[in-house]
Amino acid sequence: MASGGVLNFNAFSNDPGNQDVYLHSTLEQIRELANKDVEMQAPVSEYTNYLVVDTNVLLHYLEVLQQFVEDIERLGFPTVVIIPGVVIVELDRQKKRDGLGFFARRGSSWLLEKVGQRRSVKGQAYGETLKSTRNWKISEPGEKEVGSEMYNDNLILDCCLFFASSGNQSRQTFLCSADNNLCLQSESQGIHAIVPGHRWSSRDIAVGLYGNYGVDLSEFCRYKESYRNALDTAENRSSMPLEDDDTMMVDAVDEDSEWRPEHPLNLLHEAVIDHFTRLLVELVGRKGGPEVRQNPSPEEEANISRHAPRWRHFSRMSAGECLEYLNGRKGIKPRNPPAERFLLLKTRSHVPYARRGWEWARRDWEVALGNLKETAVAWDDISIPESLIYLQPHMDAAFAVSK
Repeated sequence: MASGGVLNFNAFSNDPGNQDVYLHSTLEQIRELANKDVEMQAPVSEYTNYLVVDTNVLLHYLEVLQQFVEDIERLGFPTVVIIPGVVIVELDRQKKRDGLGFFARRGSSWLLEKVGQRRSVKGQAYGETLKSTRNWKISEPGEKEVGSEMYNDNLILDCCLFFASSGNQSRQTFLCSADNNLCLQSESQGIHAIVPGHRWSSRDIAVGLYGNYGVDLSEFCRYKESYRNALDTAENRSSMPLEDDDTMMVDAVDEDSEWRPEHPLNLLHEAVIDHFTRLLVELVGRKGGPEVRQNPSPEEEANISRHAPRWRHFSRMSAGECLEYLNGRKGIKPRNPPAERFLLLKTRSHVPYARRGWEWARRDWEVALGNLKETAVAWDDISIPESLIYLQPHMDAAFAVSK
């Protein structure tokens, strides 16, 4: 605990050189999964569309992409989201840049989960390229400015063109990017671009993909405000879409004239719940025994309670169930408020103990996240402490606004 009672998350790692171990490991696992010779769970049909996603979408619009993937899986739309290999490289480069470290880790942990499921998100394999080298990582003779922004844009465009050439006319490939120059390039090559617009949503992506087919898109979710990088610099903002360039932009129809922006602490709290719940599930998956790898019957699943002798499969555990399992096996008794309460999402339906982000005092944030850190350290986990380090400046900024 730092002076004045403020928790210093940087104290979670004594060696600054080790503050990126989890991110590197996660990105390497995504690369390995992308290059495994394993088919997607749902076979790619002649009507499957491909949506190639740029780095800026993962960093600045992750919640929209998450919701879109959830929607297409729920509704059964034949679409595969493609993550170019160079996007994984670019995520690694954002690890310390102006508040983007937390966003890079959020995007990477989500990608690892979704690519591993092999349902609707796929990483680009080395051989999925039109380059004569037959490997997108290997430069062709005469290629210049390797590693530059233009070079990386060309790799993303190559990824688009590869998937566009891999099917028939019923199968289309789209680029989703906030880089207007890259979008103009893709349009010139016959790849339609979807650019994030004002109050962008899952339904807007769906309109860009399926709007010309007369398909009912009403089940795709509309706009929901999410946490944006309060630490953005002018350099970072230059990668965001230009709101006045609407040639390719898909904009939400503003039906809610009474809409008001959410408090930054509420939005940050929702991002914290999403990210650290995923990390806790990963941790139980890595460290848990056979009791969390069984699949109870529907009747047993319905009767599972805090005192039940059986556990859900770790992949279906809530944050509270993960913490109950992990803390119980290490004899950890958290301080108040415990992390399992802090990580409850307050919704319109009543959830006991759940609060919005601004309803928790700063001290509550610090104690709850300190409890989370204690659990992680007890299990030799690095993912949670590393993410907490990069979360701290966002907490500082959000609480500064609330003063």
